Amino acid sequence: MSLRSWWLGASLLAFALPFLAQAPAKSDVVVLNTWRVHAGDSLSWAAPGFDDSQWQLTDAPVRENIISAYSGFRWYRTTVALPATLQGRDLAIGFGPLDEVFEVYVEGVSVGRFGHWMPRPESPFDRNLTFAVPAKLIPVPAVHIAIRRWTGPSATSLFPYYTSGAARFPHPPELGLLSTVNARNRLYTFTGIVRNFPWNLCLFLMLASGCVALVLFSVQRSRIEYLLLGFFCVGSFLDPLIGGLLASNQSVMRRSWAPMLVYAAYSLVNCSSILFLSRLCLRFRHWLEMGAILCLLLGWTAVYVIAAQATYTNSSFVGILADVPVLFLLLGAYGLLLEQEAGSVAIAIALVVRQVGDAWVNHFSNLFGVSDLRFMPLGPMVVDIRAVTEVIFVFVTLIVLCLRYRDEQFRQVALEQDIGSARRMQEQLLGGNPLSLPGYSIEAVYRPAAEVGGDFYRTLPLADGSLLVVVGDVSGKGLDAAMLVAAVLGSLANEAERAPASLLAYLNQAVMGRTGGGFITACCAHFKPGGSMVIANAGHISPYLDGRELALENGLPLGVSADAHYTETTIQTGGTVTFLSDGVVEARNAMGELLGFERTTALTRKPAAEIADAAQRWGQQDDITVLTVAWMPNASIA
Repeated sequence: MSLRSWWLGASLLAFALPFLAQAPAKSDVVVLNTWRVHAGDSLSWAAPGFDDSQWQLTDAPVRENIISAYSGFRWYRTTVALPATLQGRDLAIGFGPLDEVFEVYVEGVSVGRFGHWMPRPESPFDRNLTFAVPAKLIPVPAVHIAIRRWTGPSATSLFPYYTSGAARFPHPPELGLLSTVNARNRLYTFTGIVRNFPWNLCLFLMLASGCVALVLFSVQRSRIEYLLLGFFCVGSFLDPLIGGLLASNQSVMRRSWAPMLVYAAYSLVNCSSILFLSRLCLRFRHWLEMGAILCLLLGWTAVYVIAAQATYTNSSFVGILADVPVLFLLLGAYGLLLEQEAGSVAIAIALVVRQVGDAWVNHFSNLFGVSDLRFMPLGPMVVDIRAVTEVIFVFVTLIVLCLRYRDEQFRQVALEQDIGSARRMQEQLLGGNPLSLPGYSIEAVYRPAAEVGGDFYRTLPLADGSLLVVVGDVSGKGLDAAMLVAAVLGSLANEAERAPASLLAYLNQAVMGRTGGGFITACCAHFKPGGSMVIANAGHISPYLDGRELALENGLPLGVSADAHYTETTIQTGGTVTFLSDGVVEARNAMGELLGFERTTALTRKPAAEIADAAQRWGQQDDITVLTVAWMPNASIA
């Protein structure tokens, strides 16, 4: 069966059920529409012979409205003439949702009770009920029925406990055959569920929206707003679901801590919406974060007050606590409007519409004495304006976030393309280093921590058969560091004939004002064929000669001071010189332990690739560069 066919069938059935349920099934049931009511409490009022002619005429008792201020006992009485088909038979009385505690008497005898009277009147959440009436209790032809009822200051429509909608279809009590009354009560229950379908649909839309938000968070862990929105949407679905399960349990009392904990969780879910806005509204982020904490504390205070009073009240104190979050939500909406960005303005407008819907239901409809729009008719169903405006807010927000995510993906693709270009350029620049020169054995390994790195090296053969080596490290990472590396290597292209100290001074002047507050460490060495070396250092890790760290005078890193001065040191003994970047020394394992200078010193007698492999295995945190130069006195020099 297609979805359209199912929807049409369910709608027609829902439309027909109220009429089927309300129409008496010929002589099998009698609808008890007319009653007399009186405030107070006396068990003598259950007697069939009691004169209730002075009591006020009223319609059938129904569940109290959320704004009802009445509290206390009331009695209802009615007398009904039985048709011949019901006389002398076992019957039953079916009740629609009737909140709080009530007890039913037939001919002065109790036939059933919902809830308990002692130590205080208390009941589960209201539901459709059926009470059996034995034939021996029923005289012919008239039956006297009385209801003893207690109602507290009511907030019985706390929505987390009516997810199923079973309590949303009130009907008058009915007297008839047990099978008929049970069947009709099942019809009423199903009708209530179908009539409440739009509200449940809104909850499932919230769940779907929450799942989308959580998926977005899973691919962008830095965007906490996705997580907060997901928590709000999923929580808005789960809280009424759990509340509905509690409401269907006969052992869970309305005034117990179990419903209060669900309501406390609901306040936590609502506060997540304020935290979500704090991630979008940078202008008032601090205020909104404090507001979320304040609203959570106030919400839990209201829960405690309700539990301590053993009643769900509509006191001004609890009402004020419930309205405080609205102020912060509107502050967030104002902050988004001030941003004057299309997506932020759309979210702000949707949020204001949501708050207007809530305010109309909670305040203005009662003030003006008009419909609160909680039960707007939609064919055989009803729509709650609050659920609609909340879904609109979430949908608008999710659309804006998805569009922003798409734009971020486009920017990410463009950034990755730029990084790829920078990586290829860096590979070409470093690949231009000659590693096979007469008279020298050169090995070089470069392993960036990311796509592009900030380390660099350059080997430059000179006309007299000597070799100039420059090794350096740019502070920072990413494209900025890679571009600065390119600038340094470009500056080296035409300055190969300078002495090490002079070359470092030249590079220092070349990068002044271009480091963005960072710096560049560098070491420059001039290798001569006879086995001597002239070296100058600008804040870089000292190289090692045959496993021994060279003692050099360290100058300032490049780009720090235009007056920096660099000193040359001459080494006369030939051997293998190992240049390192700090990515080797600062490799860190899972325990947080650095590779350190002692272990690094032991590694420097090994080939360049083995040194780099050891640092990577230890735990690479930064770019790794290892370059070794060894004199080969027996090799011919061109």
